[in-house]
Amino acid sequence: MSLVEACCNTPATKAHWHNKGQKIALSREIDGEQRRAYSTGPKDSKRGLIAIYDIFGDHATTYQFFDRIAESHGGFQLLAPDVFKNGGIPGEYMGNSAKLMEWIGANGDFKKNHIDEMINVAVEDLRKAGCTSFSIFGQCWGALMAVKAASEEGNPFLAAGGPHPSFYSVETTKDTKAPLIILASKDEADMIPVIENLKQKNFPVESFLKRFDNMHHGWTGGRGDWTQPDQFEAGLEAVDLLGAYFVKVSEVSESKL
Repeated sequence: MSLVEACCNTPATKAHWHNKGQKIALSREIDGEQRRAYSTGPKDSKRGLIAIYDIFGDHATTYQFFDRIAESHGGFQLLAPDVFKNGGIPGEYMGNSAKLMEWIGANGDFKKNHIDEMINVAVEDLRKAGCTSFSIFGQCWGALMAVKAASEEGNPFLAAGGPHPSFYSVETTKDTKAPLIILASKDEADMIPVIENLKQKNFPVESFLKRFDNMHHGWTGGRGDWTQPDQFEAGLEAVDLLGAYFVKVSEVSESKL
C-alpha cells in the first residue's frame, strides 16, 4: 500500500468548533480496557453511522464534519470510536514518511489495535439505541479502516468510504461487501479504476466518486481550515453528498424488506 504524499507532508491546522456531541463509554471493554467514542446526532434516528477520524485524532474540523453529517438529511446517530489510545500522530513526525508509516503500523492496525472490535461494539451500541441500518466512513487513513470493516464477513454496513482516502486501490477495496462513496481531493490517485472494479459487484446502489480538484488532502479533517470559504463550501458539499448517499442505501435496503 502506498501513502498519499500529502498525508506525509501536510500538518494539522489550528481550528475551533463547539462540539455538539459528547464522549461516551463504549458498552464493552476492548482488550480489557474501557474505550470511548464521540456520540452526536438526533437520538431518535434509526440510521446509524460509524465514523473513523484521520491520523490526527481529535480535531475541531473533524468534529465539525461529524456533527454536520449527523444533522444532515433527517439525521443520523453517529459514533466515532477513540481508536488511538494515546492520541493522534505526533506533529514532529510530519514530513518523515518512514516515521509516519511506523506510527500507523504501531497504532492504526485494523486487527492488532482492536479497531475492528471497537467498530463492532459501536454498532452494538447504536443498535441498542434504536438504529436499524448502518454505514461507515472515515477520513484519510480512517477511510481505509471503513473499507476494511465493510470487507469483513457478515458485517452490517450498507455503505462505506469517505473523503480524501489514503491507501485506496483496486486491491485494497476489492473485498468490500458494500458500495463505496469516495470523495477524492486533488492529491489522491485516480479513483476511477476502483469505481469501475466495484461496478462488477452489482450492488443495489452503485458506488459513487467525486473529485474535488480544488481541495487538498485532509480538508474535511485535521488538515482542514473551514474559516477559508472555499474549504467550508467544499466541506458542506461533502457533508451533503455523504448524508444523501447513506440515506439512499438505507432506503433501498428498507424497500427490499
